[in-house]
Amino acid sequence: MTRFFRCLSAFVVVILLVSPTVWGQSRSGTLQMIGVPPDVQGGSYDSSSGVFTADVSDIPEAYIQVTFDDLRITGQELEWHTKDEQLTFSQSVKVWREDLELDADWLHYDSAAEIMTARGAVKVTTEDAVIYADELVYSEETDEALFTGNVIVDFEDGELKGEKFLLRVEEKTMQFFGPFQGTFQSNSK
Repeated sequence: MTRFFRCLSAFVVVILLVSPTVWGQSRSGTLQMIGVPPDVQGGSYDSSSGVFTADVSDIPEAYIQVTFDDLRITGQELEWHTKDEQLTFSQSVKVWREDLELDADWLHYDSAAEIMTARGAVKVTTEDAVIYADELVYSEETDEALFTGNVIVDFEDGELKGEKFLLRVEEKTMQFFGPFQGTFQSNSK
């Protein structure tokens, strides 16, 4: 069970590092539209509203990538409200860091509310575990990660399944809601 808590703690530490570093502080990075033919418009920016939009979902092998020093986010659709720092990626969303990968159908970050939400086929892969859920909501203010809908946590010594659990990062505690079940293997000799 210690390994399970370690892997979940590592996941949330990565979420903590991603959120304030990318969204809450001014930082340089790159925005690229990869695989878009030169004669095809893939994106546009409206300077009066401060909204950048891009959609490359109809272009095979094309994707949009936002890269910072230690983080890369890709997807096929992007809507970035630059004035209020709200970013929404959809279709084949991937987030990479050295020690974490997150896959989802949709990802939104609201800088003012300090909330990151991932929905649809959410999969978080760390060194020690793979976590699946329909939705993940992380609040920077409360330092909590809420996994809901078809939650499965696969780790070396077992698996947990349920509909909802809350991970309180700072406290290193988990709260399970509703029916939950787990299977574990003992490594005693």
